[in-house]
Amino acid sequence: MKEFDSNAQARRKATLFALVLVLSGVSLGRLCAEISLTGANGRAVAFHLIKDATPKGLTAQMVADGPVIGITWEKLDLGALEREHKLIYAAYLRSKEGETIPLNLDRPVDDMAPPAAPDADKGGDKAKASRYPGWFDTSVGKLTFMLQLPLGKPRGVLVISLDDFGRSFQQLGNQQRGNGPWAEFQTKYDLALLTYDIADGERNLDPTVIDDFVFAAKGSGKALESALSSFAVQTKVADLIDLPIALYGAERTGAAFVYNFVHYKPERILAAVVSKGAFYDAEPTPESAKVPMLFVWGEYSNNHELWKSENYAESVLAKAAPLAPNWTNGREFRGPGDPSPVADFFGKRYLIEVLADRLPEKAPPPPPPPAEGEGKDGKDKGGSAPSTPAEGEKPKEEPTPAAPEKPRPVEVDRSKGYHGNVETGEVLKITDPAAPMGEDETFIPNEGVSKLWKKFVIGELEAPLPAPPLQ
Repeated sequence: MKEFDSNAQARRKATLFALVLVLSGVSLGRLCAEISLTGANGRAVAFHLIKDATPKGLTAQMVADGPVIGITWEKLDLGALEREHKLIYAAYLRSKEGETIPLNLDRPVDDMAPPAAPDADKGGDKAKASRYPGWFDTSVGKLTFMLQLPLGKPRGVLVISLDDFGRSFQQLGNQQRGNGPWAEFQTKYDLALLTYDIADGERNLDPTVIDDFVFAAKGSGKALESALSSFAVQTKVADLIDLPIALYGAERTGAAFVYNFVHYKPERILAAVVSKGAFYDAEPTPESAKVPMLFVWGEYSNNHELWKSENYAESVLAKAAPLAPNWTNGREFRGPGDPSPVADFFGKRYLIEVLADRLPEKAPPPPPPPAEGEGKDGKDKGGSAPSTPAEGEKPKEEPTPAAPEKPRPVEVDRSKGYHGNVETGEVLKITDPAAPMGEDETFIPNEGVSKLWKKFVIGELEAPLPAPPLQ
């Protein structure tokens, strides 16, 4: 018994000693912990476990049997946190909304494999069950977001925005990871699928009154970014915070949300499709004009009149024309206002073709860790001891590492594009990217899209038969 008491007392003393070092800003290195955090004073301190992110700060353990301590956000270098621990930084962003985010990290996130999306509850642990089997979910205000990871490491995010009244997830059909109507985006380009639903009581069913959620600048843009931070924590995929985004929007609210989100964060957008919608109210800007965006609309549609919207495909394309946008007029030959299989097929194929040009190259694998004895025992690679400052001379300060560059879409090369005549379906290769287009002409980003576009606007494009339902 005395020996047990002695061991417990020794552990308490070690914990208290470690805590004193933390408060005084002295580094413990990585001798007894797995995660090193940089304090506001520039000193790094190692922790055994980062437990939770709360509105006030982190809770953590310095040693395995030690007490849980609190570290306020003010005590941390948040810039270093964003550079060194994107996952913890994502939890910080979520915690500022008043939430407590469980982390339970005992090693850098790069060492972890993403967890599988939870299945429906079958009488087991309901806390781990999903309301949407195969999808991660999180709620931000009146929006519930759902995310499905690709089979490989995500290179981007595809936002799927459907429906007239904000019930996008309900229209995805039988989408399973790597096998479903959106599977090609997951398997060909490693995109995570992101969609949403609005609670029934929050939806506005008057077609002439658009819900504020479609206007990203009024809060839904920030809500989507907050959801990505939450999914980064849930999935242990920190890159989700910064990955470039492609968007597919169809119908009244679905297309309006996509159009307005493009104007909210144009520098992050790979490409966008807005199909059979209206309420395209955000003003075109030089930045948003650079984003490749396809406007699909029916030649015989008068939806914008029924919805009392002044901003629809024709009017917005005309308004943006002086900016020479990378936007494509996709008028469906004799098309109605309702969605059609051909319009859906064309929109998806447009994204597939454009993503080939816009997705950043895959990041190279991280360099291997230094061999034993290199950079860890006072020896450089040549075997000589590093120089030490002379007596009275201040040691040289290590430069602050720059934050890693966020992945950004590849710039559109208009010289590789085409001009298409909406009335005749004629397609011509661009010879002078700066030359203005004719009244009935539209920009087409590449050869693959030009072939699809020509058939679509003259009524010759056919959609493949739908695949049989998964058993």
